[in-house]
Amino acid sequence: MPQLDLLTFFPQFFWSFIFFISFFFYFSYCIIPSIATPLKLRKQKLIKLADEINKKKDDSSHLLVEYDNLASNSFDETKKKLDKFMLNGTVWSNSKISTLNRGNLSKITLRFLKNCFEKESNEFIKSPISKASKTPKKMPKKGQKRK
Repeated sequence: MPQLDLLTFFPQFFWSFIFFISFFFYFSYCIIPSIATPLKLRKQKLIKLADEINKKKDDSSHLLVEYDNLASNSFDETKKKLDKFMLNGTVWSNSKISTLNRGNLSKITLRFLKNCFEKESNEFIKSPISKASKTPKKMPKKGQKRK
């Protein structure tokens, strides 16, 4: 076989060794660094962007906490003011009602209550008499009309 010929074997081995060693060093010092440099820069950029995103998330979570606190404080303040308004409104309305009742409306209220009492007492007195005088109505049979 011509590949294993001792006269040509050593020179083929030598030149193949030289070619592969030079090819290895060329790739190691020229091609691989030119590919690795952008990859390293991209990785560093991604790390920086991730750090910035995490900082912004922390800031946004801090803003959310502040917003929640502000909203709860405003709701508490509104509730206090509404409670105060309701209390003052109740006190005011009670004072106005009592002032009106002590004034002109007291006579009218007394007359109204007197008339109500008289009406109820008259109905109470008349009710046993009117119930006794009334006779119960008979229910019509099927097919008959009421009179």
